[in-house]
Amino acid sequence: MPPTPWRVGGAQRQGHREVQADAFAVGGDRATGRIAACVTDGIGDTAEAAEAAQLAADAAAHATLTATTEAGCTAAREHLAASGNLADASIVTALFDPDHSRIAITWAGICRAYALTDDGQLQRATCDHLLGERIRRHTNRCGPLELYDRKVTRTVARHEFVTTSLPARTIRSVLLCSDGVSQLLADHVILRALTTPDPNDAAQFLVDSAGLHASDNATAVVLRRQS
Repeated sequence: MPPTPWRVGGAQRQGHREVQADAFAVGGDRATGRIAACVTDGIGDTAEAAEAAQLAADAAAHATLTATTEAGCTAAREHLAASGNLADASIVTALFDPDHSRIAITWAGICRAYALTDDGQLQRATCDHLLGERIRRHTNRCGPLELYDRKVTRTVARHEFVTTSLPARTIRSVLLCSDGVSQLLADHVILRALTTPDPNDAAQFLVDSAGLHASDNATAVVLRRQS
């Protein structure tokens, strides 16, 4: 089995929060070339939220690597429930498999996935699971809905996960991130980062651009196809 064509890098900033309640985990299998990556965003600025996020990320990456992204998110749910930790988190998990023609992505909540195509187009692969988003989709209302945009409707612990996929052969880079990145950065900044050859540099650029003193934690994991 040839080595995976994907390189991966990750970075975080705590921002203006008491704790770093985002987490990420990456796993790889040399025998198969598979790579699993996960970003989680703990709900709340507490040690419990941070613990829940890291537990979920680790469990999801491990189970995704040996199975599917859906199995990874389910494992995160089961491990969180078994831990007795009552905190919760948003999640996004991706699987890169040289034997598969598509990149699988499963998520719940407000963590996002973006993709840069070979022709230089930025695509958003996920939608936010927010009550405000649901209202905008089903009514004529548009623009921010301050109260409803704070209500997350799917999480690691609650309701169904959602899965999508991307055609691996046309994707140059993939970003998994918390909302501390996506809510603060315009698309052109994300696009610029994903054109960076080194995924570690790209991830660091994103969290640095989000700002050292931003109001939220910022986490970015970037995967870049080398061939």
